[in-house]
Amino acid sequence: MANPRENVMRQRVFYESIKNWLESKGFRVLITGDKTELVITVRDLVPVAYKIPDLIGVDKSRKVIIVEVEQNKKKFFEVLGRCMLWKCMATFVYIAFPEEEFQKAKALEQLGVGLLIVNENSNEVKEPITMLLKRNNDIFKTLELHPLDPRKEEQLAMQIENVIENNR
Repeated sequence: MANPRENVMRQRVFYESIKNWLESKGFRVLITGDKTELVITVRDLVPVAYKIPDLIGVDKSRKVIIVEVEQNKKKFFEVLGRCMLWKCMATFVYIAFPEEEFQKAKALEQLGVGLLIVNENSNEVKEPITMLLKRNNDIFKTLELHPLDPRKEEQLAMQIENVIENNR
């Protein structure tokens, strides 16, 4: 069994591929991982002060996208819990797994969470469960089980844009 530090290092290999994929979809993206340059306050939602997603981005219409990367399918429910938290403040939320760990989880689509898989050899990103379908000039995919807080998403979009601008 690999130690947790090795797992995190392996997980980071996927960040750049996912970032490039998101940028090709029109998002400005930050790889946050365990960095503290973008700490998201969540104490008004859960009994912890803050969380840091793996990747976060914003599009031209200020819709936020968050991706949680996990390389161990045994941690599926842990990462799903983080994604459900992100659904309260981001329009688009994805779980990303390595291709060899991939098993389609139909429940993700019903929960409004997308799925990305990354090929470890080619760094190709595939989207088996998509959230970025275009319909009538709007980008959306699923009905939400709970409402998004537009004010919180707007605040988060401004925070992301500020960090991106400061890192140029």
